[in-house]
Amino acid sequence: MSENEMPVCANCGNANHVILISTAKKAGTAVGGVSGAASGYFGAKTGAIVGGGVGSVVPVVGTGIGIIAGGIGGALAGFFAGAAVGNKVGEHIDRHIFREYRCNKCGTEFEI
Repeated sequence: MSENEMPVCANCGNANHVILISTAKKAGTAVGGVSGAASGYFGAKTGAIVGGGVGSVVPVVGTGIGIIAGGIGGALAGFFAGAAVGNKVGEHIDRHIFREYRCNKCGTEFEI
């Protein structure tokens, strides 16, 4: 079956209501997001230092806010990048390895 073809339900013969069960996609998104956020946060040390330097124009308060903003910005950027990669890897695993589908018309779950 090609990438764009949807399977036909083994029970009712309908192809319009068949969806891919996204087990690995959900897990990949979660794991990628968490690991991306962690690496983004720890990798944002440079961003936090730069943010602290820029924020030092307003002593004490500006430095603290700059450091926090740099760390949070790195964590958020890492989270979104990691989640996007994990999502695509998980979808590939679901589509090509697990190959489990569900028919939303009759509720049948099947593998191809």
